[in-house]
Amino acid sequence: MSKQSLNGKVVLIAGGAKNLGGLVARDLAANGAAAVVVHYNSDATRAAAEETLQAVKAAGAEAIAVQGDLTQPANVALLFEEAGKAFGKVDIAINTAGLVIKKPIAEVTEADYDSSFDINAKAAFFFIQQAGKHLADNGRIVTIVSSLLAAYTPFYAVYPGSKAPLGHVTRAASEEFGERGVCVNAIGR
Repeated sequence: MSKQSLNGKVVLIAGGAKNLGGLVARDLAANGAAAVVVHYNSDATRAAAEETLQAVKAAGAEAIAVQGDLTQPANVALLFEEAGKAFGKVDIAINTAGLVIKKPIAEVTEADYDSSFDINAKAAFFFIQQAGKHLADNGRIVTIVSSLLAAYTPFYAVYPGSKAPLGHVTRAASEEFGERGVCVNAIGR
């Protein structure tokens, strides 16, 4: 099995400001990534994005932050365009963005349902689409899905339900982008 190196790689992380995305950004920088693009959704996460940028730079990688509501496909395209302008390429695209709604089914509103599917399914689909268009040959696309897809837990019906479509999208994208050596994975957390 060949060992993959992060040296010289440009990584774009949707939802990269905090939580899992922030940890991934810091870890990849500490392990040799040349540059990290940290996506954050809104002013509410701007401070976390700035903290992550500083940590990534302290680890020796270049970094920029890009704000955008990824439920709007034009903003997903802009995220990849900004990464390309800043660093010339994207080698690895990781989507950690997501929305968890924990409520009994009887209390889930239409707005809850729509928000969950917009972030967890729609934004993820267009992230994979844009990664397929912009990723360097032999690149990697990683989508974070839920381990709750394999377990049925009360109060989490909407969250894993809105992540489930990504398994199918990932398989289709793997077939479509594989000819360029692009690897597409969905991993549970």
